Amino acid sequence: MSSGWSPYLSSSSSDPEHNDRYLARELDSLERAVRENGPLERRELGRIVACRFWGPGRFRSALRAAVQRGRLVRTRRGTYGPPPA
Repeated sequence: MSSGWSPYLSSSSSDPEHNDRYLARELDSLERAVRENGPLERRELGRIVACRFWGPGRFRSALRAAVQRGRLVRTRRGTYGPPPA
């Protein structure tokens, strides 16, 4: 089986700078969504930011990075919100 073109960004891209730009946009999208809508369940947050177009595993990675960097907080199981002011 040969590899072919995919419309999705590969999470294993060999260009870290390229991946960093996408991650920065994803983090901005996540942060904006919870600031505008308040705490959101994971599924609803994904729908709002259109994560299905990000590529495999990118939403999960972006959520994890957003929480680690303090841009989102987990308010309860499966729900994310803005950090306290």
